[in-house]
Amino acid sequence: MDLKQTIADNIAFYRKEIGLKQSELAEKLNYSDKAISKWERGESYPDIATLVELAKLFNVTVDQLITNKKKVKKVKPLVALLSSGIVWLIATAAYVILNMILPGLNKSWLAFVYAVPVTTIVLLVFFAIWGLNFAVLIDESVMIWTIALCIFLTLSIQGAFYIFFLPIPLQILAILWYELRVKRKAKIKFKRSRIKSNTTNDDTPN
Repeated sequence: MDLKQTIADNIAFYRKEIGLKQSELAEKLNYSDKAISKWERGESYPDIATLVELAKLFNVTVDQLITNKKKVKKVKPLVALLSSGIVWLIATAAYVILNMILPGLNKSWLAFVYAVPVTTIVLLVFFAIWGLNFAVLIDESVMIWTIALCIFLTLSIQGAFYIFFLPIPLQILAILWYELRVKRKAKIKFKRSRIKSNTTNDDTPN
């Protein structure tokens, strides 16, 4: 599917999602009905300024307007798995090299322990970009506690267990940040529903 058709499908999808007719969208953008119809048929596409205006109206990003949803859904897990696999490949290489260079090293296995928080950091970037709020919370939680575990295992000194007190406030902050993101997402949904409701009311005869 080419870019023009992707934009066409997305404009039609988001227009219907907020309950607008082609004529109503045309009125909001100061375009003709025919222009909107051509966009949605893939015969032409709006300029960048209009794409920005459309994104604001639909409460999405310009990137979402020009991205093929089906391809993104297929690629997402593959990208996450590939990125995680690279981290564990590096951890394995580090373990092998450490044992070859320093055969008497007792803690070479820590390479795999450190790979866990590094993996969560990599995945956190993707989850944040994809807007997976609950996945971000779980990922942040695992990252916080495994970093503390890495420090604890590395130090191996008396009283090192106190390090596990540090993740507690960080965990609380992660939960609060999650709640903030969820509320923001709910506001966007509410705004979309209001637009749809107002449009429906305007269509109702007096």
